[in-house]
Amino acid sequence: MLSLIVALLAGAAGMLSLTSRNSAALVGVFISVTTVPAAGYVAVAGVLGGGRRSAVQLLINLVGIVLAGAATLAVRRWMAGRKDRKGVPLRRAPWRRRAFRA
Repeated sequence: MLSLIVALLAGAAGMLSLTSRNSAALVGVFISVTTVPAAGYVAVAGVLGGGRRSAVQLLINLVGIVLAGAATLAVRRWMAGRKDRKGVPLRRAPWRRRAFRA
C-alpha cells in the first residue's frame, strides 16, 4: 500500500514538473524509487523461478504513476478553463494572485 502511495506521488510530481517550469531532478528520484526496486525484484525472482508477486508490484507501481499523471493533467486542464464571476478566464490560481503589483 505504501508503494502505491509513493507511485501516485511520483506520477503527480512528474506531471507537475513536465507541465510547469520546475526542475525535473526530484521527479527522477521519485520515479526511480518506485520502479527500480520493483524491477530488480522481478529480475531476481525470475532467475530464482517465480516472479509473479514482484511483477504485480511493478505493474501496480507503473499503473499508479500513469493514473496520477493523468489525474494531474485533468486537474490542471480544469484549473486552466475556470472563469471568474464576470466570465473572464483566470490566468493564475486564485491563491497565487497578488493583492497589488509593485
